Amino acid sequence: MKKTAILLLASLCGLSHAGPESPSTAPAGQGAAPQAIAPRLVLVMDRILPGATEDKIKALLADEARAVLNLYLAGQVREWYFRQDRPGVVFLLETNSQEAAQATVDALPLSKAGFLAYDLIPVGPYIPLATLLNPAPAAKAGKKKAN
Repeated sequence: MKKTAILLLASLCGLSHAGPESPSTAPAGQGAAPQAIAPRLVLVMDRILPGATEDKIKALLADEARAVLNLYLAGQVREWYFRQDRPGVVFLLETNSQEAAQATVDALPLSKAGFLAYDLIPVGPYIPLATLLNPAPAAKAGKKKAN
């Protein structure tokens, strides 16, 4: 059962197969480090730009919320949150490239108005999980000698 769960997790993370959107990842224990996987998610955090005032932002806030909601309904925004440390948003944008993510946030009303910019951080599968798929050869050898 554990092996099935790990294989399912690996396939969801794109670690068990190679395709046009995700390069192959060599299993741990075969001497090769996992390759980077093309980002499919980008963490987006807004920054208020100089010249933006609370009143200017509030005037476009409903348009901004509608635009993000449309991105959510289109499957581009996976999750969004309001920051707890200061006013602002954080969302996970599903995309094929950093350039596409930048174009998406540049088209948002507050960005187009010059009031907000966005920091974009590509994120992807937690590659060290690949080490769970095949134990390192030294670990296998150590177990055989102990038996």
